[in-house]
Amino acid sequence: MLIALLIVSMALATGWAGVRLWLDARRRAAGLSVVNADLERRVAERTEALTRAVQAADEKATALQAANDAKSDFLAGLSHELRTPLNAVLGFAELLRMNADAEPLTRPQGQAVDQIHASGRNLLALVDEVLDLARIEAGRLSLSIERVDPQLVVRQVCDIVRPQAEAAGVTLRAPEPTAGLGVVADRTRLRQVLLNLLTNAIKYNRPGGHVLVELRQTPDGVALSVHDTGLGLPKDRMAELFQPFRRLGREETAIEGTGVGLAVSRRLAEAMGGRIEAHSVEGEGSTFTLHLPLARAPAPTVVASPLETGNLPQAVMLYVEDNPSNIALMRHVVAALGPIQLHVAETGHEGLALARDLRPDVILLDINLPGLSGFELKARLDGDPLTRGIPVMALSAGAMPSDVRRGREAGFRDYLTKPLDIRAFAKALDRALTETDDAERPRAA
Repeated sequence: MLIALLIVSMALATGWAGVRLWLDARRRAAGLSVVNADLERRVAERTEALTRAVQAADEKATALQAANDAKSDFLAGLSHELRTPLNAVLGFAELLRMNADAEPLTRPQGQAVDQIHASGRNLLALVDEVLDLARIEAGRLSLSIERVDPQLVVRQVCDIVRPQAEAAGVTLRAPEPTAGLGVVADRTRLRQVLLNLLTNAIKYNRPGGHVLVELRQTPDGVALSVHDTGLGLPKDRMAELFQPFRRLGREETAIEGTGVGLAVSRRLAEAMGGRIEAHSVEGEGSTFTLHLPLARAPAPTVVASPLETGNLPQAVMLYVEDNPSNIALMRHVVAALGPIQLHVAETGHEGLALARDLRPDVILLDINLPGLSGFELKARLDGDPLTRGIPVMALSAGAMPSDVRRGREAGFRDYLTKPLDIRAFAKALDRALTETDDAERPRAA
């Protein structure tokens, strides 16, 4: 009997332990369920928060892109509006210079023309620098990276600024020839950077001062240094040197400038895989050093040819333009270039009709024409058998890379930008008149 009771007690104890284990398991399962539900809730909340954050970031990026696009569109429009009057300012100033032998100017008049031309070029440079800065910040800068001979570029830039140095009483020394040096860069942008550094070195120098250009190979590339004996900068202002629109006290002097050039130059150097370093001592001068990657391939032979416009042949030209000052300028330019018979149309539709009637040797179009744009007019000229073979050139204030690219894609023989470069125009006109196959060009009866 005792044994039976003991067995029953053990069975009951074992059953109760099992019940307790089962109850504990239930409690733990319920707890885990609560924890899991909490985790799921927190994950859902976190996912929703991340989704909102991503959406907000996307919206911000879209807004920033829209702002950049709006800024670029505004600057492109501003460039166009500034280049149009500058075309007349610089064009007529250059014509007055060109006609100095036939119609001599008095000394004060010649000095006034020089001031007009210099101020116009300064304004044009400012327009270009601001546009470059905007394109860089918007990530729209287009570069053509290739192997470049830096010595050739330096010599070209030194030749450009030498008259400025002589006028300022500054001695300019170019680097000694060094064999085998080549850099990886965009040729045009490298020239722009060097031109800015040398112009500053002359402009902020002193009468009787010196500018020395040094070119040397370094372990990681090529270094091009511009040393000057000018005003220099205090140490506490060096951090502001490459910030746009900062002139560091020079705005209180008579020296012209905007404080944009160095900011653009540094960004251009970085876009080409290089950098610009600056060292300055107040009252003693400054040194700006441009570092660029070394090109390993041997330098190609480059032969520079003198600028020649030649004698233009007798021809008939149709100019489609609605701006009176630009028309007046073109009349003077054509009269100075040679035996060219100029006809003018002030609207696209009038230009199309005149082109059909005259069938000129060459047509020059403005792009922003009333009623019919230059691109539309070009397409209609190409689609008409009477005008299809006539070479067509564009002359526009739209000077953004996208404008030039669109012009070339439209089939213009040349895409020239305002302000008009008369020498470049003469060469383009000569090409259009001499390279066109006469057999393919329809002629008037």
